[in-house]
Amino acid sequence: MRNNNIIYNNWWSKLLFKKAFEEQFFIPPPPSIVDKTILAAIEKWKFSQDFSFIKIKKPIFIVGLPRSGTTMLYDLLCVHQNAAYITNSINAFPEEICAIEWLRKKLSLNISGERFFKDSIEVDFGSPSEPHMMWGKWFGRDVDSLFWDEKRIKDLSETKVLEIKNDIKKILFCFGGEEKRFICKYPVIQTELKIVQDLFPDAHFIHIVRDGRQVANSLIKLHKMANEQIKRIKHPTVKYIVPYPRVKKLQEYVEHYGAESVECTARVWEDAISLVEETKKELSHFMEVRYEDILKNPQIEMEKIFAFSDLEWPGPLNQHFAKKYQEIGKIHHANSYGEFALIEKIAHKTLLKYNYISPTT
Repeated sequence: MRNNNIIYNNWWSKLLFKKAFEEQFFIPPPPSIVDKTILAAIEKWKFSQDFSFIKIKKPIFIVGLPRSGTTMLYDLLCVHQNAAYITNSINAFPEEICAIEWLRKKLSLNISGERFFKDSIEVDFGSPSEPHMMWGKWFGRDVDSLFWDEKRIKDLSETKVLEIKNDIKKILFCFGGEEKRFICKYPVIQTELKIVQDLFPDAHFIHIVRDGRQVANSLIKLHKMANEQIKRIKHPTVKYIVPYPRVKKLQEYVEHYGAESVECTARVWEDAISLVEETKKELSHFMEVRYEDILKNPQIEMEKIFAFSDLEWPGPLNQHFAKKYQEIGKIHHANSYGEFALIEKIAHKTLLKYNYISPTT
């Protein structure tokens, strides 16, 4: 059933989750006590088994600033037949991973439609999600803080390490077991690469870079829309957010220039990319790709990415991949960019390095 470009899988989906979908946010409001109690009971009694038999093999982490094509790449990899990932449902119920996935599939619960950013990307309960709630659970990260101190595996208790790995094993279980590959995209992961490498020595990191002139502008739009949504839905736990990577000088930039200034966002773009550049030598498996190169040569670039990820090219019967592949670069919304000269002045070195400007610019 369809209503205002939102598709409800059945009446139960509309009855139970219409309000939640209309008030979507990447940090979902806390579930009701009733929902939490029911799912916790299912998780305890139906999924209390030992998941140690499942092995986490070569997990894939997508690195890149928000608005850099990370979602496009995430969606392309997650429709692979061997992919496993955090769904929007799991992100909403990080303590009841198996229960929410089982219930969602058992009752065919689903709602699909464009996400609240109005950026031509459709989402539903089972589509890939950024791990906002999981990251808070795993690493104690607070979105209110503009500075995240560096953490390594030595800073985590043995119990916490086991919890992180067990959660990922549960996700793999939901998708069919250890033959699946865990894939994760988090646009503020730049400061977390070392601890991820510590936890998963065979992890594969894909860094996607987009022209900083577009990204600096788009980050401002992201900040504006995210905070408008917080106010619109009267979010019970989040009152304000700066959805940028926690680079070392983020708080200084926000206080000095303002979060909705390219003076701030251009510096965030440059610092985030520089941080990945500094860290990559400590990562066992790392590759880098420009967003624009994927748009220009999708076959060549995606073949490289799948080969690096040790995933075979999706077969002709994978219609989900075929659909996502055909959508590469297609948008149905208008973007407005400006202040290129100022951004080029601020981030000249990095823009030049990635061939977004010429030496004479």
